Amino acid sequence: MIEKVSKIVNHRDFVLSLAIVSGLIFGKGTEFLSDISLYALAIVMIAATSGFTFKSWIPLKNALIPIGISVLLNYILFGLIVIGISKLIFPGEENFLLWAGFVLIAAAPPGPSIIPFSTMLKGDINFSVSGVFGLHIVAMFLAPAIVLIFLGQSIIDPMEIFMILVKLIVIPLIISRFLRHPKIVPATDKIRPYVVKWGFFIVITPIVGMSRNVIFSNPDILLYTSLVFIIAMFVLAFIYGKILKANKVKTSRIISSTLMMVIKSSAFSAVVAMTFFEDEVVAMPSAVLSVFVTLFIILYSMYARKEYGV
Repeated sequence: MIEKVSKIVNHRDFVLSLAIVSGLIFGKGTEFLSDISLYALAIVMIAATSGFTFKSWIPLKNALIPIGISVLLNYILFGLIVIGISKLIFPGEENFLLWAGFVLIAAAPPGPSIIPFSTMLKGDINFSVSGVFGLHIVAMFLAPAIVLIFLGQSIIDPMEIFMILVKLIVIPLIISRFLRHPKIVPATDKIRPYVVKWGFFIVITPIVGMSRNVIFSNPDILLYTSLVFIIAMFVLAFIYGKILKANKVKTSRIISSTLMMVIKSSAFSAVVAMTFFEDEVVAMPSAVLSVFVTLFIILYSMYARKEYGV
């Protein structure tokens, strides 16, 4: 009985749903978690990257092709669609801070959750691993550039974005190499899922909590924000999948590349929003995105079983 309850409580969907519900219930009472969210996300990255070995990138073409495709899908296609549609829906200076939240999402690296989701749906694991970790490295340069181009240096110094990425990517990656020691690997493999899931709980809860007032007091903004993600995630994924299937691309590649295209790290964009902006409206798109990522995985899993038989 205890083992069954533990399995349910530690299930990924339960933890993510609990984070969303906790944020909505406690609102600004979760603010204390926002103070440690950067460190929580860094710990998540240490745990996540401890399962990665650079041996999978030998020969180098094993990494370069997935990374190149991932940049096109995640940053160029999805990023520009999110920025473009959100600008059309939220035009004008009065909506600048809200739109800035969408720009931060476009600048964010892909979500690490792509890897376990890809495994669950029988996707191309090499593509997913190479794309996720490759784009986290590429994000060191692309994220500051996107922020500079669309928001300007006067809003956020790109170098400050770079330093956050150093804390969230470079340092965790270095620390994780020590956790690859043969004597430590069994222990890290055992606790990794729990660290990642509950680490995301600490990050997502204040994202939703700090945005609760905006969400409840502005249902129209919530509706239009949701529309951006419905188009950029669900509609885009459907069209993309149909095109690749018509061109007889392997099912495993279709699944992994679709996840790579539409799943962004809402945790990263929210941490940046809470770090550099006092107005909670900037973090609202990230709060909504965290909900949509969960919805997308649930619905896409059902769709993939019907469409691809996985």
